[in-house]
Amino acid sequence: MIKTMLANMAIILFMHLCIQHLYFTYGQKKKRTAILHVIIVSLTVITLFYFPILIENRFRFDLRAIPISFIGILHGPLYVIPVVIISAIGRLSLGGLGALPGVIFGITVPAVISLIIRYCVNWKKINYGKGLLYSTIIWAACDLPFLFYVHLDAEFYLLRYITFQISMLILFSFTKLSFQHNQLLSRFKFFADHDPLTKLYNMKRFNEEIMKTKQTENNKAFIAMLDIDHFKRINDTFGHQAGDQVLIDFAQTLLKFHRKGSIIARYGGEEFIAYKLAPTIEDAASSLDELRKYVEAQQFYTESGDPLSKITISIGIAPLFPDSKLEQAVKIAGGHLYKAKENGRNRVVF
Repeated sequence: MIKTMLANMAIILFMHLCIQHLYFTYGQKKKRTAILHVIIVSLTVITLFYFPILIENRFRFDLRAIPISFIGILHGPLYVIPVVIISAIGRLSLGGLGALPGVIFGITVPAVISLIIRYCVNWKKINYGKGLLYSTIIWAACDLPFLFYVHLDAEFYLLRYITFQISMLILFSFTKLSFQHNQLLSRFKFFADHDPLTKLYNMKRFNEEIMKTKQTENNKAFIAMLDIDHFKRINDTFGHQAGDQVLIDFAQTLLKFHRKGSIIARYGGEEFIAYKLAPTIEDAASSLDELRKYVEAQQFYTESGDPLSKITISIGIAPLFPDSKLEQAVKIAGGHLYKAKENGRNRVVF
């Protein structure tokens, strides 16, 4: 009996290892990840059917409720319902007097309880004490109807309960660690592609995104260099923290004007860069001039909430031809930006 219980625990831990590898490889928000997750859990539950503790040669006890409960609490009905259906078909196909009760109490009941817990409690806030409480509720709902029916010794109740709780807590610990690891990995990936202050793309990611776009006869590509006018004056008068706040707020303003066919990044300092698809350079300039006017009409503030005088921007635009390099377009757009500065700032030059 103990060997069978240990085998159940090993199968569940192997399931966790497979799911962890799945999410680290494919990420969280892909349809393929969800489908494979459901398949892994379903196969785990079905595998547990073949390592049962048999009682009176009629009833099968295993730890199937644990993977079902976890997927229900962590991912909700869209994940747990397919697992319930696949697992129920697998259990019924094995037959026996305990097939139907096994589907009801070993598969359906833990799924329902897990969904109730999910909608009542944020699983991220579940500590070990609460985890033990919820695990006990699931165990009692799944096992006690069988255990009282067949009138087993108290030692079996205790061994079964301890095994169930140890397995639950081990899986809970590993899941928490994997979640934290995944969060850290996501943050590392984000800051590898984004400017840490403004959260806009950095130039590496900007170039990668450009490579994914395609020009057509009706939509040609243009590069725009944008610079905040008199930014040094803001830093000298109000301090660098105020300057940083202006950069953050300006980045949010750029994102409001982010439309299909455009890509925005921080170039460096108070300079930003935009990639834009438009029929003509005049159309691109007209769109960017709307942005310029919008920025001019906005009220910007220091980090302490004090209002600043009017903020304006200068913009230089250049075409990005299909066979030319980004650096060439940036150089030309930078020259036009310099002309905008020379001609009085707060204007678009192309």
